[in-house]
Amino acid sequence: MSSENVAVVGAGFAGMAAAALLARDGYDVTVLEKNDRPGGRAMVYETEGYTFDMGPSWYMMLEAFERFFAEFGKTPDDFYETVRLDPSYRVFFGDGDVVDVHADLDQNMALFNELEPGGAKKLQRFLDQSKYQYEVAIDDFIYREYESFRDILDLQLIVEGTKLRIFQSLDRFARRYFSSVKTRKLIEYSIAFVGGAPHISPAMYALLAHCDLNLGIWYPRGGYGSVMQAVYQLAEQQGATFRFDTDVQRVRVDGGVTTGVTTSQDDIDADIVLNTADYWHGEMNMLPERYRTYKQRYWKKRELAPASYLIFLGLDTKLDALVHHNLYLNPDWDHYFKQVFGSDTRWPDDPSYYVSCQSHTDPSMAPEGGENITILVLVAPGLQDTPEIRRRYYDKIMDHFEQLVGTNVREHVVTRRIFAHNDFASYFNAYKGTSLGLAHTLRQTAIFRPHHRSKKVDNLYYAGHYTHPGVGVPVTLISSQIAHRLIREDHGS
Repeated sequence: MSSENVAVVGAGFAGMAAAALLARDGYDVTVLEKNDRPGGRAMVYETEGYTFDMGPSWYMMLEAFERFFAEFGKTPDDFYETVRLDPSYRVFFGDGDVVDVHADLDQNMALFNELEPGGAKKLQRFLDQSKYQYEVAIDDFIYREYESFRDILDLQLIVEGTKLRIFQSLDRFARRYFSSVKTRKLIEYSIAFVGGAPHISPAMYALLAHCDLNLGIWYPRGGYGSVMQAVYQLAEQQGATFRFDTDVQRVRVDGGVTTGVTTSQDDIDADIVLNTADYWHGEMNMLPERYRTYKQRYWKKRELAPASYLIFLGLDTKLDALVHHNLYLNPDWDHYFKQVFGSDTRWPDDPSYYVSCQSHTDPSMAPEGGENITILVLVAPGLQDTPEIRRRYYDKIMDHFEQLVGTNVREHVVTRRIFAHNDFASYFNAYKGTSLGLAHTLRQTAIFRPHHRSKKVDNLYYAGHYTHPGVGVPVTLISSQIAHRLIREDHGS
């Protein structure tokens, strides 16, 4: 047991999870959050009887949640109920071309046979490889920290890493199995939700297909807010203290060792600081230049993950054309991704987008007879974000969405909110308004992501979606476990 004081910056999933683990081990933990509630990017927004998850909405990779709660002798079922969705999601290819992906694998095999000759056999071969990649990643790669090349100079890691196809793009890998554009889209789309793209992300992320089609898409009753509240409750039960409306402005350093933080209200002494806020902000704005591990030139060279243009709609009618999760995958897939990644970025002229309709499964998320709709368009970070641009883009997306579902949706809007770059920068100090941090590319995987330990300041640590393993709630929980383990190792626990 330890009696050291820990200041945790940020009450998102990484901050709350790490706080729970550290408090369990006897550390005196204070979590400091600039906003008025827990959750970070997973905050909940409620208005006029509608409830919206403002961030993550796909609940998958259940093993990561189970392993985290097992640290406390608990299971997710102790806090919230999960149900498997069927259909898992609906895909609109446009022009009335709509398919459902189901919980039953045999139905999906039949779908792939319809989409291309021998599609079922090809899908089975792909899923066998995807399952292998997932199991290797979970057992050997994901729960480790990579601080130097010594950490990857392990024969097993080298051999298994080669089998994971980390030196090949996801799109090139998928083309080895599938000839149809539609089938490739169905097994590649997930990479966009974790800050990547098929043409720039390593083929190891084919493991997401196993999470999707074999392990399934689930829903926690009450939305991701239920999961967030569970981790928050767990941290409080372990003894962590939370202070909201407390903006951490500076990490205090004396002689290369952190001594605590300065907030908008006061100075807080701490033996250890764990920063789970935006990594760029934590380095560039909260530390003197000589104590920054990553200078501005480092960030300028990074491939950022997308930003999010989010539309939250409370409707007074039901939309029968939708299921819980819905995807519009535009015809010119490559053109869209080029407008999100690279040097010629812009507001996409024909974007793919995602539509969540939680009230399809969970009536508690909207008043009776209504729907809570979230439309997510992944766009490039750093774009100009003005009220006029937001309005024009809203009309553009809604014109297309109404055509897609065959309903004049705008005449049924009870409440509307748009959340984009400026909001992510304001609420979360997000670099260039990105909602997902760093993209998943070969040069930004494992050792090539920002590290959990500061190289310039003793007792300063980081966790969250910038660090290994990367973007997404399950792996963010893993990041918190890695940071917790490093703190214990360094402080003799």
